[in-house]
Amino acid sequence: MNLDPGVLCFQHCQSKVFCFNLPETCPVCSQDLEKEPLQLPPFRLPYPFVRASQSPCSLVIKPTRGDFLHDYRNNNDLHIGVTNSECIVYEYDHEGLHTDYTSSWSQCLAVPIIHDHRGELDPVWREYWDFTLHTTAQQEHWTEERYDEHNFNCYSFILEYLKALRPPKLNVLDLTKTAVCSQLIVPYTSTAAKYISLYRKIVKQKIVIVEK
Repeated sequence: MNLDPGVLCFQHCQSKVFCFNLPETCPVCSQDLEKEPLQLPPFRLPYPFVRASQSPCSLVIKPTRGDFLHDYRNNNDLHIGVTNSECIVYEYDHEGLHTDYTSSWSQCLAVPIIHDHRGELDPVWREYWDFTLHTTAQQEHWTEERYDEHNFNCYSFILEYLKALRPPKLNVLDLTKTAVCSQLIVPYTSTAAKYISLYRKIVKQKIVIVEK
């Protein structure tokens, strides 16, 4: 099932227009769009969310409760996991460490840690990613009894994994939850927040007009 709501953007006169369905007339100047040329032809905004099942060797992020588009607010907690090369999500929560809920990660943000500038994976790094993930997951302390929402949680698992992996361009010696969030997560959540805000405005208003 495709979860992309299909946010469209076009421009006829002085303002950009965002909507789900193209109107017959320009909402700014009321001209007939079938007869008038457009300054900016309609295009679909990139959908920032992905399925974990299509995101190998990545950190994956989703709201702890609900989904991004409809439920997430800035102060809500985020849950983080990691996919292996077969796109299976490893996650640590109140049930302990498990890999049986990959299908629930249908609207998440994926952070590619070891992909090159073309988004491709080096076979050696792919193999090492899986080896390190398997080794980290085998440690005995990822139990439901030890899980603590504030002090020993999903970020604890990710931190330990990244420190063992030592990926390129990431200083893991002093890596903390704050550093993971600021360096890896915030660039993706910031982009997603803009999309979420625009989406919700369109749902409410049908059409959003943004002046230059």
